[in-house]
Order: sequence, then structure tokens, then C-alpha cells
Amino acid sequence: MTSDFRLPPVASPPGSGPASRSADAAALALQLLRPIDAQVLPPGETARAEVVRSTAQAGQFELLLRIARADGAVPAEVKVTSRQPVAEGTQLVVQAVNQTRLLAVLQAAASTVAGTPLTRLDPAQFPADSLLQARVLTQQVLTAAGEQARFALLAKIIQGPGIGTNLSVVSSQPVEPGTLLNARVGNLGELRIAMPAEQQRQLALSMGLRDSLQRQASSEPLLTVLDRLSTSAPERLQFAVRQVLMHVTNIAQLSTEAGVAQAIKQSGLFLENNLAMLANALKTNPGGAAAATQAGNETPANVQLPPLSKLMPLLAGLATPPGIEPLPGADLKATLINLLLNVQAQLPPDSLKMLAMPPGPWQQAMGIKPGAFPLPGRVLQTMGETSDLGSLLRLTAALLSRIQHHQFQSLGQTQSFADGSSQTVWQLEIPLRDAQQFNHVQVRIQRDDPAPTARTAEPVPQWEVRLAFNLGPLGSMQAIARLFKGRVSSEFWADQPVTLRLLDRELTQLRDRLLAKGLAVGELSCHQGTPPPPRHAVQQRWIDEVT
Repeated sequence: MTSDFRLPPVASPPGSGPASRSADAAALALQLLRPIDAQVLPPGETARAEVVRSTAQAGQFELLLRIARADGAVPAEVKVTSRQPVAEGTQLVVQAVNQTRLLAVLQAAASTVAGTPLTRLDPAQFPADSLLQARVLTQQVLTAAGEQARFALLAKIIQGPGIGTNLSVVSSQPVEPGTLLNARVGNLGELRIAMPAEQQRQLALSMGLRDSLQRQASSEPLLTVLDRLSTSAPERLQFAVRQVLMHVTNIAQLSTEAGVAQAIKQSGLFLENNLAMLANALKTNPGGAAAATQAGNETPANVQLPPLSKLMPLLAGLATPPGIEPLPGADLKATLINLLLNVQAQLPPDSLKMLAMPPGPWQQAMGIKPGAFPLPGRVLQTMGETSDLGSLLRLTAALLSRIQHHQFQSLGQTQSFADGSSQTVWQLEIPLRDAQQFNHVQVRIQRDDPAPTARTAEPVPQWEVRLAFNLGPLGSMQAIARLFKGRVSSEFWADQPVTLRLLDRELTQLRDRLLAKGLAVGELSCHQGTPPPPRHAVQQRWIDEVT
């Protein structure tokens, strides 16, 4: 992927290739290809220009010049022909001789006068990975009719190296004057500028991570209260309570492939995506609306989902028992939203004030970044010991915030890169009933897709699955499994030495079971303590896509 803004690296040094050959001439005669371009530079006036493109055409050379304007306006692009080759990136001083001819004198790229907008970055002044901020001064459309949209921007650096310098930048998207652009200098001297919309998205993501982390709490207190209320709750709440408990899995279910798949699908991570799929399905195949359509009352294009307040109870009623494929949108998050709406309906209108959680250990955490796994627990024992509606409302909202935080973590770590490779992360939590107690398992799935090459158009992805849980006497544990080209390796981490010895005794049986599945088995190991954090690529550009 390339950025939507283009500021090429510094041109080749004067001693290399065609640039040195063309530099021998003191002046060049240039012919304008479009008479209308004569308005850019009146006869007798001079300006600095850069050769943006040079193409051989029938014994001569067609050049695309970017001409800087003396009044500080956005540079103009002009097409001319030359009888001599001129390398791309060459700096010129051009003078208009008449309405159709220009006279150009070649200049060294380093002789740019102060105040002239930069069209190339000098690595001595702008080292790789340096950050700068610029404000857009002007914008001008460069596109001719029928061509792809391009916009010439003049921006002034207000922070970072070269402060006060003007930049001449070409963008594939319009940017309003006054917009702030945050940029990073690439390894080749190119300028990578994130779109303003992406900057806003990244800010919203950071705020979402911070706010959801401050408000979240573990599932155990809520599930304990709901289990107690399943038979004693008010009649209007009993159905909503039972639907939430139906989405709590058990150890037997997680011991089968189908059970694990269903638990992941119903974790709440995919609710919004499933609702979008449901809406599209209703538009393309309205089904029950066919009778109304035949009667002329409604067309399929007009079929819409009901409001959220009415949709959530419908989805909650579709909760599926273990072993049955869940319907889109019928998951834990949907039932929690339905429970929240039902509890709120039983409380006074100002009950939203009850959603404020007690200060947590992350209250001052301002710089939350994607990549935190496992998510810290926050067991609110004082709330879990009472069954009043206010506590139930806060615990429900806290678990919803925890699911949201996993969604933000997944979104923040899913990214595509300039070389065509990509990384996709799914981070979620599965509530678990262990005998008469409740627990949970945190799951992180990462898929790394290498960039396609001429030899491998569809390269094999690499998978990593992490589990974090704390079950009974075993204590805190994490398991990491990696799969690449049919070869699997695994690590187990435990806090307690007795758990570590137990895991070590079971490694041989695990290896045999993996071999029976047809997998090549690499290293299987056990370690005491906590594993290193997940490996994820550093995002140096934008995230391409948001689901």
C-alpha cells in the first residue's frame, strides 16, 4: 500500500546516470504542449520547477514540470517537450519566452532557495523515522477531465525537522486548508502522511480503549448474581437473566471442536458484524416480507431492521443451546444489552448515573495501546454480594465494557502493511461454569499473512493462539500454540510449581494426540511465570480497513 500523499525521496546525486549527462547543458528549450499552460508563467517571468516525469516520445522527451509560484500559491503542473533528456527530480529555473516556449536552466537539487516549497526531502535534514507536523495552507485540483483525482497541497511544517519550511505535496484525496497533517519520514526519504480521518479514528480508538478499560469488570460477579436471581428475579427480568446464563459454556463443551467454535461465535466479539450481515440478508432476501411485497405494500429495498430496543429482545430470544449453530446476532453481548435495557426499565429515569464504576487501578491510564493480553481482572466482590437492581445494572454495564475492550484490542491490532502482508487479531473472552463456580477463559488468535510473491500468489498464513485462564487449584496459566505449514509448537506457562510438573508429565500424551491429527510437531515446552507479551508488528502507517 502507498500513502495518499506523495513527496518523493531526494533525487539521484549529480554523478549518476542520465542526470549527470543532462546536466552538461547550460540551458534547455522547452515547448509547451497545451497553450492554456502559458497562463501559469507570463512571458519574461521566471520560476523554479521540478521534473516530475520524463518520457521518451518519438525522438524527443515529454516532461511533466511542477512549477512553484512566486505568490506562494499551489504549484502548477505543466507538460512540455524537450530535445534533450532530463532526469526525473531535476531542479530547473524556467523562464517564459513567449506563449508556447520556455527556457530552462538546470540547477542542483540542493540549491533550493529559502521560502521555495520543498518537493524532495534531504535525508541530512529529515532523517528516517523522524516525525513532523504540517498545516495545509492551500489546495488546488490538478486533475484533467477523465483522470484520477489529484490535489496539489502547500503545507507548512510547524513541528519537527525543517520547522517553518513549506512542502509541496500531491494527494489523491482533498484536504481542506488549515488541516493538520502528522507525518513520518520513511527509510527512503518518502513522507508518509496519515489521512486526517485516520488520525481521528486512531484517536477514537485510543479513547475507546481507555474508557472501556476503566469501566470494565470480570464476568464472575455478574454471573453469580444472575445465577442467584434466575428463580427469584421479577417476572419481567427472569427471561433476560436465563438468556444470559444460556451463553455460559462449560468444560465439557470446550473439549470438542464444535463446542469451541460455538463459544467463540457467541462471545459477543462479532455482534456488530453479524447485525450487518443480518441487515444485508434481509435486504437481499426479505423472506417473510414477500407477502407484503406481492400485495404492493412494501418492496424488498425498504425492509429495515427494527430499532435496537426492539431488536435486542428478539435476538436474546434466539439464544441457542450447545451443539446448535447460533443465528447471527444471537450472542452474549446481545443478551447483555437486552438485560441492561430490562433492568434500566425497572429503575428511575436517572438510573444511568448508577453506571459510574468505583475508581479502578487504571483510572489515570491515559496512554492505553493495543496489545494488552490477558486483560487484567477486576472482581467487584462488594457488588457481587448484593442483588439490588442498581448493582445489577452496574455489573451488566461493566461486563459489556469488558467485551467492548476486547473488540477495541482486536481492531487496534488488525492491520495491513505496505509490502502486502497483513496481521489479523481476534481477542475475546469465554465465560465458563466450573461446577458451582464461574470463571472465564481469555483467547487471543493472531493470523499473519505474508506478502504475495511471484512464486507464491497465495502464501501460507502463520497462526498463533493464546489462552489465559485460572482454574481451581491449578492457578494462573497461559498456553500458546503456533501453527505454520502444518507444523505446530506449543508453550505452557504456570505460576505454581506443582502445576508445572503436572503439565510436563502430560506433554508426551499431547504430542501423540497432535501426531494423530496429522500434524508435524515441533517443540513442546513448559515454563514457570508469565510469557512475553504477544508479538505484533509495529504500525508505521494507517490501518487499511475497519469492520
